[in-house]
Amino acid sequence: MGPLRARSVVLEYPVEDEEVVRRFREMVEVVRSEGLNVKIAMFDTVLTFPGVRMPWEELVGACRELGVLSLIDGAHGIGHIDLKHLGKVSPDFFISNCHKWLYTPRGCAVFYVPFRNQHLIRTCLPTSHGYRPPSEPNTSLIQKSDFVMLFEFVATIGYSPYCCIPAALKFRNEICSGEEAIRSYSWNLASKGGTRVAEILGTETMVNQSGSMNKCCFTNVRLPLTFKADGEPIGKGEFSIHYASRIGVLVNAVAFQEFDTYLQIGLHRGVLWVRLSGQIYLEFEDFEWIGVKLEDLCRRIREGTIKI
Repeated sequence: MGPLRARSVVLEYPVEDEEVVRRFREMVEVVRSEGLNVKIAMFDTVLTFPGVRMPWEELVGACRELGVLSLIDGAHGIGHIDLKHLGKVSPDFFISNCHKWLYTPRGCAVFYVPFRNQHLIRTCLPTSHGYRPPSEPNTSLIQKSDFVMLFEFVATIGYSPYCCIPAALKFRNEICSGEEAIRSYSWNLASKGGTRVAEILGTETMVNQSGSMNKCCFTNVRLPLTFKADGEPIGKGEFSIHYASRIGVLVNAVAFQEFDTYLQIGLHRGVLWVRLSGQIYLEFEDFEWIGVKLEDLCRRIREGTIKI
């Protein structure tokens, strides 16, 4: 076995689901044409930035057809999107954080591995009491699989966050009216709130034609800041693209210092975007509030009253 190499499928959003899957298939064929073998593909349920839904179900299907293992980073998964069909989709490996959208303390995650692949997981991190070398027979009086034994007791982690899962589920079902109600409220708030923020800023939200990538609790709004590539004339209130990352950090710092708010700011396609979340503890007025704050903040940056 030679050294492992990583290949990335570069995507510029907005993009349609079919194009995402097509580019993935194309990359697999390119790698194979070089005499190499694609062993495993890793992709998200919902991207961290920009905050958009991935066609992960279709990508799992493509992996299966191509003979590639699928590893899904579902950090923004459980409590965010519907996963009742996870067993039917049947990815090879699926990981999701409970402390992001399920309202448990950090760190707490679920690890889904179908029976067909559990023998591939040889240890936990760190290796603990449940580890058994492949050559050693299972002599436990309680017949549990090696996979279960691995994760049943990991000596150096705290179990309190896991013990909070039943309370989190009870809260979501009894107080918040259940998973479907939470998703519906959060998705609609993100969509309507993002549109309103874009109106205040005089910009737009990041959407694709089918709307598929926006079926999540995130919205991405372009900030009213213009960046120019090398060689392009830079007008008043405009900036070189080389300052974009610095300005993004500045926006975040000022937001934190002046109005006690953390913002996820990122550069995509030469543009700064803010990712906003729909949450059950937020209302439409909260989006209007952040829109006004961002409009003022970006104006001050353009006018030079906030130094970059």
